Amino acid sequence: MERHGTRRRAQYLRIGCHGHRSVAHNVWARWHAVHEHQRSRIADCAGKTVRLRDDGSIPDDNPFVGRAGFKPGIFTSGHRNGHGLAVNPETGDLWETEQGPNGGDELNVLRAGRNYGWPLVSYGRDYWGALISAHPFRPGMEDPTIVWLPSIGLTGMTFYTGERFPHWKRNLFVGGLREGGIPGTGQIQRIVFNERWEELRREPMLMELKQRIRDVRQGPDGLLYVLTAEEDGALLRIEPR
Repeated sequence: MERHGTRRRAQYLRIGCHGHRSVAHNVWARWHAVHEHQRSRIADCAGKTVRLRDDGSIPDDNPFVGRAGFKPGIFTSGHRNGHGLAVNPETGDLWETEQGPNGGDELNVLRAGRNYGWPLVSYGRDYWGALISAHPFRPGMEDPTIVWLPSIGLTGMTFYTGERFPHWKRNLFVGGLREGGIPGTGQIQRIVFNERWEELRREPMLMELKQRIRDVRQGPDGLLYVLTAEEDGALLRIEPR
């Protein structure tokens, strides 16, 4: 974290494998309105996902390769604060969790070259109550697959494909730091989809722990592992009864 007078700037990096390439968040979270226009601009990497080979080189089929004034590593733009990346095991699409401000957390399916709209479109409000945008969607900008109102502070995620919880197959698990800005409301959510990957319902889990959840992953043993974000944080394992 860097501090510059009234501005704070934080960088988050998350790597996700997509085919033979790696995609990384490169989101600069700057709490100063003058910088927000950068998130939809292609000339820099603020508010973008970046697609690289494992050796750091740029794939030839990246959407902005060879275009003057464009950073060739950029894969998608218009992101606020991305936290999780996971590949859908059935479709091969790369999914992303993204924190909104006061409301408006998003689950996005990342498509090459697409603009996801922040801050020109948003379902959220600023921390003092004002709408971020009068338009939750616009032509030419990608809509989120799922929106959270209020926010839960989305973090990591995993698609469940194991055998230990057969009724959870094809479900997505996401972590959350707190709901609606209320301390002690961290959780994971189990999201159930239909055959077209459209949301059917969500089930909050582990709220009784009153812990901020930083990440959730499926282990090679088919169990779920949950990482909490507390001073006395822990790595938890979820097992069948």
